[in-house]
Amino acid sequence: MNVDLRRPSGIDFGVEPLAMPDQDLGAPFRDPLAPGIRTALGTRILRLATLVTPLGLTALLCWTSLRWFALDGALSLAEGALVAVTMAAFYWVVLSVAVACLGLFWRPRPQAQALHGLTVAVLLPMYGEPAEVTIGNALALVAGLSGKGRHRFSLHVVSDTRDATAALAEESAITAARRSHPGVALTYRRRALNTDYKSGNLRHWITTEGHAFDAMLILDADSRMSPDSVVRLADAMACEPGLGLIQSLPRVLPGRTLWSRLQSFASEVYGINLGRGFSVWSGVDANFLGHNALVRTRAFATSAGLPHLPGHAPRGGVIMSHDFVEAALMRRAGWGVRMMPDAADSFEDTPETLPGHIRRDRRWCQGNMQHLRLLGVPGLHPASRFHLLQGAMAYLASVWWLALLLLWAVLGPSAMPDFFAKSPFMPSWPEMPLVTQFALATIVGVMLMAPRVIGAIGHVRDHGIRLRQMPGLVVSMLVEIGLSILIAPSLMVHQVKAVLRTLAGIDGGWMPHLAQKPDLATLARFHAAETVLGLLLVATAAAGQLSLWLMPVAVGLALTIPLSWLVQRDAGGTWLLRPLSYRT
Repeated sequence: MNVDLRRPSGIDFGVEPLAMPDQDLGAPFRDPLAPGIRTALGTRILRLATLVTPLGLTALLCWTSLRWFALDGALSLAEGALVAVTMAAFYWVVLSVAVACLGLFWRPRPQAQALHGLTVAVLLPMYGEPAEVTIGNALALVAGLSGKGRHRFSLHVVSDTRDATAALAEESAITAARRSHPGVALTYRRRALNTDYKSGNLRHWITTEGHAFDAMLILDADSRMSPDSVVRLADAMACEPGLGLIQSLPRVLPGRTLWSRLQSFASEVYGINLGRGFSVWSGVDANFLGHNALVRTRAFATSAGLPHLPGHAPRGGVIMSHDFVEAALMRRAGWGVRMMPDAADSFEDTPETLPGHIRRDRRWCQGNMQHLRLLGVPGLHPASRFHLLQGAMAYLASVWWLALLLLWAVLGPSAMPDFFAKSPFMPSWPEMPLVTQFALATIVGVMLMAPRVIGAIGHVRDHGIRLRQMPGLVVSMLVEIGLSILIAPSLMVHQVKAVLRTLAGIDGGWMPHLAQKPDLATLARFHAAETVLGLLLVATAAAGQLSLWLMPVAVGLALTIPLSWLVQRDAGGTWLLRPLSYRT
């Protein structure tokens, strides 16, 4: 049965509950209560330039590559396939550069001054996480919101925890929270069945308690937000009646291990700028990340009820990556969806080990692959369709990169550019102007590194830098880039496996986070596939049958086990990988 431990909060629960019907994915829908909201002309122009410019550069590279391969008078099937796969992957690389450039031009919006307050429910979904810390963080946020702005806040812990011992710990933490913070409105509920996972958990709360609240701040168990950032979100929603959802830009907390420090450094130095660029071109047609976001309750209930997809999991059944779909359905219904980097104190944790990251990524892959089935849903905004496609491409791109690697392996060392071929250690290559070859190699390298460099420029501009800090930032970037290059092939292999598992109909379900650090034997079993593939590639290179520029891929795969062990080590208080925003 449901466990419901409620503290009286002065909220009228006698109002008629909200309905949250399944949306019809076969017909358009418009919420009659949506005021309507239009994308600004300037945003539409920037969006067109951002999405189309990479197409032009990709087409140019395609044309140049085809001419290059045809220099010997014929274009083989492998060469044609290589060009096609390269183009499929290259567009998304160039797009990230365009978005990073936009990020440099982002400026904070003027602070909204709310003329009326909102009644906001702070929702904390739980699924077996450590109760005392998780509930304590959310409780501190709501306590800090007391007396801030015109809005009223209450905390609602909505648990899907299955383990009885963990459930008792949650109840104990709730009891302690009520004793320590008697002035905080706090409710706790645990569902008997976790129907439809997190989206079902939210729907259950909305249809039982959501009618009493104007908006809900949706957290994850690992979320951290400052009261000022939450008030900023609430003020913006109160001032813009057409906004149905405002997504903050979550930053990754440093954590304890080298892996989590890597993720945090990349988030702070590169990711914030990319998020800002995304907010510039998306405008009121943005996306939902599932947490650290403020959602208008009635708009969500009317517009975002998720049906089950036809067929069995993983391709059908429950929509796993529900957040993208919910944002698309809200925009379809006429509500605006905005990303707001201005609410800067918004954080989340990341898995502290490489296997933990991969396990979470596997679940995300299964959900994002379902998005391909939703691209044709009637009435979706074009930007929403692009978000759904981009979510799927985050994983399909690994298939393209693996295909690219295999095709280069098939073509062998003879596919090396002429300016490398001038080395006595390289075979000959059909004649091609040196300037053209150098330009091609430079374009590819610059496009891969440019988002990092652009992000670092923005990071330094925002936070300033002292001369003595410059070497530390440069060394940290080199370490992050080096480890990322070595680990990327392993992530590619696991993402390809996740895609193939989904296509094969193997359902991974909803797995809780992997909290423990695996020992070496566990790591050896977990990373066996990519290690064997890496050793085979190294042996192929030693036999002269593999282009030497693929050696970083081969070495990275072969070293996956020691690399995985290394990045789960405690990072301690080292200065390494410490962004300027965390300096003391």
